[in-house]
Amino acid sequence: MQIERFSTDILREIQTIDLPTHKPTHASAFLVWYSKPTSDIEYVVELGSGTGIVAFALAKLYNLRVEGIEIQNELYEHALDGAKLNGVEDRVGFNNIDVRDVRKHYKAETFDMVVSNFPFNIGKESPDKIRKTTRNADFKLIKDFISAGSYLLKNRGTFVFVFTPTILLNVVKLLSKNNLIIQRMCFFHGTPEKEAKLVVVRGKKNGGQNLIVDPPQWGV
Repeated sequence: MQIERFSTDILREIQTIDLPTHKPTHASAFLVWYSKPTSDIEYVVELGSGTGIVAFALAKLYNLRVEGIEIQNELYEHALDGAKLNGVEDRVGFNNIDVRDVRKHYKAETFDMVVSNFPFNIGKESPDKIRKTTRNADFKLIKDFISAGSYLLKNRGTFVFVFTPTILLNVVKLLSKNNLIIQRMCFFHGTPEKEAKLVVVRGKKNGGQNLIVDPPQWGV
């Protein structure tokens, strides 16, 4: 996997139908950028797909088939409309279910890659219902996301997750317990002088233990 300079322009051509409290962020762009597929990846699942921007980008930029899983019905409905808007209905689908219920809806080891922008935020809980669910989760839900990802991912399949660096150590432990081995990671900073705002990790289910830390990225 060759690393090029990150830019939010990666999502420039992607259209979404957003809500005032739920719009694309740097995390979505960073996740898409780090999810550039290898030749063995064709079928991807996104956990917590929101209004679909990551799914649309993976389909349009990398010609992948993508299944999005989203618990919030309003976001799910907007994602369905967004698939039509982007002309990717033939490659992108969505399922309005809880990630904790994936075993009821999917066979084990169905996907070549699993991606997610983990729903976690440290700070005051949002009064908005949708933002509260999508951005103020606790470690139990993160654990559920990781467990679902491991279940859905083929052996030696690839995972890519983006989240705040403040929970990195906890996430590493949870991933390891689910046989998801980090092989690369990269940090995103607002500016080179500031602390990292995001970290993205990539690896394989039952993969090798060698770790590469890619050059840090930054942007507004």
